Amino acid sequence: MKIRLGSHPSNLSLFILRHRGVIEPAARDRGWQLEWFDYTQGARSGEWLADEQVDVVGTGSTPPISAQATGLDVAYLASSPPRNNNCALLTLQSNAISSLRAKRLTGMPGSFTDHFLARLLQKQNLRRTDVTLLDLQGQDAMTALLNGDIDGWLAIDPWLTRALQIKDVVARSAVGDEIINRSLFWTRAAWQQRYPEVAAWIVKQLRVNDAWIEQHPVGAAQILADKLNPAILPDEWLKTIRGRPWGLTPASDALLAEQQQQADDLFAVGFIPMALSLNARRQI
Repeated sequence: MKIRLGSHPSNLSLFILRHRGVIEPAARDRGWQLEWFDYTQGARSGEWLADEQVDVVGTGSTPPISAQATGLDVAYLASSPPRNNNCALLTLQSNAISSLRAKRLTGMPGSFTDHFLARLLQKQNLRRTDVTLLDLQGQDAMTALLNGDIDGWLAIDPWLTRALQIKDVVARSAVGDEIINRSLFWTRAAWQQRYPEVAAWIVKQLRVNDAWIEQHPVGAAQILADKLNPAILPDEWLKTIRGRPWGLTPASDALLAEQQQQADDLFAVGFIPMALSLNARRQI
């Protein structure tokens, strides 16, 4: 039995687990072979699942909906607690942007920042086409904001924390004020139905790993500092880790309802081309 887990820098749980080296021997003890599929863009997780290059992925809550919009039958395995403080819409103090119409914004297209922006647009009776959404991240986004090349930045930690230390940068709206923001762990429905024992075991390993991160934040921060962008310091990763809740909850009807609301929101403003009906929960 071969298990392929996805790892990308935006899902810290899986990324840290990938570099701790503890799950591979645990799989071997069960007679399973565990391999990692490393990639950089979490928004493309549905593509890798559909191509069967990976079996289980972890992302924000938007990529599984995008995958379902392309026809992939998704099974939700587990979710993190809500993360209310890890993203905000930033602007310069001098730019109040009372209306988002015709504004130039940057975020992570295809990620949960799409849902965050969708709710902000809905409140102003606007659509996706009423704004210009760029794909600038990290220092590139910071520089564009400070130079006035963009009007707003849907910034994510640890860059959010760094940006807010700059005197002229202010947060106009926090993600937790607009949407329920979680990490989700998901797979192909056919794979979960074929290997329910493996799916349940992976969720257990992720739960144990999250407990390790919570109990060893310095060690977890050092892994991220060693393996990711050297511009982010260990202390900044440490603030990110300590600033978010850890732990996993199995997929539930409540989670599916949240996903349905997000699908409705994304369709309402034009982020996805069709209305979706998420009418099946996968219990593990």
